[in-house]
Amino acid sequence: MTMKKLIIVSLACLIGMAHAAALTPREVSGMFRGDLNIGGSMYPDKTIYLLPGTVDSTLTFVLPDFSFNNAKLGDIVLTNIPMRDNGQLVLEDATLFIDTIQERALITVVNGLEDEGVVYNSIVTPTEAMVLLTIGAPSLPEPIYVLFQGAAVRSNNYALVNGGFEGVWTNEEPQGWHSFNSATGLLVDFIKKPDQFRQSTDIRPGSAGLHSALIASEMALGVKANGNCTNGQINAGSMTADDAAGNYNFSDPTNEGFNTPFQGRPDSLIFWAKYLPADRDASNPVNQARLNAVITTNARYQDPEADVSYDEVKIGTATINYSANAQMSWQRFAVPFEYVSANQAKMPAFILVTFTTNKQPGGGSSYSTGTVNKVNVLDTVYLDDVSVNYNRGLSRFTRDEEALDFEDQIASVDEEYCDSCADNRAYGNGVSARTFIGWDAIHRCMYVYVVADDFAQSGRYTIYRVEFTDSDTDDLNPLEPEGLERVYTDETKVEKVFVNGRLLIRRGNDWYSVTGVRVK
Repeated sequence: MTMKKLIIVSLACLIGMAHAAALTPREVSGMFRGDLNIGGSMYPDKTIYLLPGTVDSTLTFVLPDFSFNNAKLGDIVLTNIPMRDNGQLVLEDATLFIDTIQERALITVVNGLEDEGVVYNSIVTPTEAMVLLTIGAPSLPEPIYVLFQGAAVRSNNYALVNGGFEGVWTNEEPQGWHSFNSATGLLVDFIKKPDQFRQSTDIRPGSAGLHSALIASEMALGVKANGNCTNGQINAGSMTADDAAGNYNFSDPTNEGFNTPFQGRPDSLIFWAKYLPADRDASNPVNQARLNAVITTNARYQDPEADVSYDEVKIGTATINYSANAQMSWQRFAVPFEYVSANQAKMPAFILVTFTTNKQPGGGSSYSTGTVNKVNVLDTVYLDDVSVNYNRGLSRFTRDEEALDFEDQIASVDEEYCDSCADNRAYGNGVSARTFIGWDAIHRCMYVYVVADDFAQSGRYTIYRVEFTDSDTDDLNPLEPEGLERVYTDETKVEKVFVNGRLLIRRGNDWYSVTGVRVK
C-alpha cells in the first residue's frame, strides 16, 4: 500500500512541525486531538496521549479505543519510545498484545518514508504531533498504515479560576469571583456593602498564597443579607430573603465575565474555610454555612433554582452545609460531586460555585448589641484555596480475575515475563479516570497509566508497575545457527517478539535470535 493511498499531506504542513530548540519529553507530552487515517480511511476528532516515559529521553504513546474494519481492537500503548531532541520518535519495533482479540501485533513507528516528494516523519512538538505507524498481525493480509496528525489540547477549562483569591481586586472583587458590588437586579443600589466581601491576609495553614477572601452577612433595608461569593453573578430582586425567584446567583453562557467555562468531571471540590458565626456557638443548629457547586451544560442555571426545572441542565453537583469547629479555626473540606446519571452523555460546559454565610437565605445567628466590635456581630466566613480534584489512581487491578496488591505503586508476580499469558484488567478510582496498560519486555514489566479529565491542563497522571520476578529461560537454549536472511525472506510469516528482554524472531514454531541463531 503506497502512502498516496493512505493520505496526502502538504509539505508546508510538515515544515510547520519543525522546532528549533532542543525538546524534552516533558515539554511535548500532553493530549493531542486530530485526524486518524487507517489504511486510507479517515477518522476525525480522535485523541492520543503522549506521556513522559519511565526511561530518560523517551515518550509513551497511547492511542485509545483503536478500531479497524468495524472491530474494536482496544488501546495501543507503546512504552518508552526514544525521542530525539527535535521531537522525532525513533522506535524500531515493538510487540503489542491486544486483549480484545487475543492477537499479537507488530507495530513500527515509521520515519523518513517518502512518497511523491513528501517525507513522512513521526515527530512531535509542544503544539503538534504527527505519528505514523505500521501494524502487522496474523489476521491481516498485509501491514496497514496508521497516521495520526493533530494539535495539542492545552485547555484551561478543567480548573477553577483564582481559587486563592490572590492578585489585584478590581471593584473590590478578585479575578474570577463576584459579590454584591457587581450584582444586578431591582435592588442592586440598596445592597452594596463594602464589608460583605473583601480581601484578607488571614490565610489557611500551609497556603502558598498571601490572601484569602472574607464574606460576611449584613443588614440591607432592614433585612439580613447573607454574605455571598460566586463565580457567577448575583441577582438581587426581592425584599424577601428567601424569594428564589428574585434573589439568586446565576450562570449564563451569554453573560461573559460572569461565567466559568468548565469541561471536566472532577471527583470533588476542595476548599478551606474559617467560619465565625455571630454568636460564636458551633453547636447552634442555625449556624451552618454553605457551599453549592453545579456543573452544567451550555445553558443558563441559577441557584436557588426557584420553580424552573433544571433537570436537563445539571451534570453534577457538590453541596455541603458545614458548621464551625470549637476553635473557630480553619477547616479543610473535600466535597464529592454527585453526577446525574441521565445526563452523563452530555458535555460539561460551565460550573457555578456559590459560597454563603448561611445555608438559609437571611439565616444565621442573631446580632449582638452593646460595645462588641462590628466584625464580631456578623456571620463571617474566610475562604481560601478553592479547587477541584480529579482522582487518578487504581481502585483495583486483576490478573486472571485475581487481584494484585500494590505497594508504593509497584506489584510483582512470580512468573516469567509474558505479555499474553493472562487477562489483565485495570480499574480507575475516579469518575473520569482512564487506564492504559503497556508492556516493557526489556525490563520485564507491565505499566498501568492512569489519566483523568484534567490531563490536558494539569499534565498529571499516575504510573503503576507490575514486575515479573521469575527469570528462568532454560527453554531458550541455543540449538543451531541459521542464516538471518532466510528468516526474513522465507514465505512463511515471521514475527519479531520480545521474550524475557530478548528480541527474538518467530517463524512458525521455530525461534531465532536477531543474529540468526536458532534458539528453540
